[in-house]
Amino acid sequence: MPEILEVVLWCAALATWLMLLFALVSKTLKQLSKSIRRALEEAFKPDLK
Repeated sequence: MPEILEVVLWCAALATWLMLLFALVSKTLKQLSKSIRRALEEAFKPDLK
């Protein structure tokens, strides 16, 4: 029985770390996509005279 409990705790810990990692990567990618979008808009903005 203690082996099963240990496995469950390891799985819970792994799931927690994966959720934190996913949240961090998601936040970073969102900021990166905003930066890229702004750079593309600036690069391809029509030059009106």
